[in-house]
Amino acid sequence: MDARRAFFALFWLFAGTIAFAILGTLSLYIEPVEQFFRPYYQSLVAAPTWTYMALMPLVTLALYWKALGPWKSLLFLLAASLIGAGSELLGTNTGIPFAPYSYTDRLGPKILGDVPYFIPTSWYAMAVLSYDLGGRLRLGVAGRAIATALLMIAWDVSLDPAMNQGGGTFVFWDYPGGGPYFGMPWVNWYGWFVTSVLIALAFEILGGMKAAPDILTTRWAPTVFALNVLFPIAVCLLYGLPWAGVIGAVVLAIVLALVRWRRPRAVTPDHVYS
Repeated sequence: MDARRAFFALFWLFAGTIAFAILGTLSLYIEPVEQFFRPYYQSLVAAPTWTYMALMPLVTLALYWKALGPWKSLLFLLAASLIGAGSELLGTNTGIPFAPYSYTDRLGPKILGDVPYFIPTSWYAMAVLSYDLGGRLRLGVAGRAIATALLMIAWDVSLDPAMNQGGGTFVFWDYPGGGPYFGMPWVNWYGWFVTSVLIALAFEILGGMKAAPDILTTRWAPTVFALNVLFPIAVCLLYGLPWAGVIGAVVLAIVLALVRWRRPRAVTPDHVYS
């Protein structure tokens, strides 16, 4: 199976996992269904969440595999994951740069008992997408790094409310001091900004990547980015955080409009990857 076929197989599995999670949650609003599945509720939430987290980096890796080549693809994965892991380990142990926080056990085993193994690769998955989309704005190297960071924060606009509150049902991480943005302190986004800029600069050092390097990424990177953002938006809407969902949706719409407005021309005919 070539990278293109692998991407589509992984993408539709990824989208199906999200659809299963959303539809499953909606079905629980039907009382007979909720009563039947109540004993299995924890597992029904954990299974799609873990599958989603596992598929995230694989979808991105397959999407950019041909454009970057095997070695650069693996170097991007390694660099972003190491920077993400280092930043998270520093944050969970010192509160720098995200503010004091800790992960619950809902994302499974943790690196050094602090950071779930799924987290570093999620930094990679969204950072590469953000780096590509940020490059499409044509702002130069420094501008691209800043745009990458802002796109990562755009994801977190709905992600943090969904994951640190979970509608009071499922909490994946926690800020003991709370904060004004749905329980999150504003300084957390400073941590996201710094970490994302470092990852973007690491990509540059490793040789960088042309924005929208081929028709597959030109066409599908915005979709994959949007799907990742839509999942926490849906969680917010379903678990009693409507304003967080609305804010996330507005930010996503602005991001996609900017990227579409500034998008480069496709390098091959659209029908090739349809």
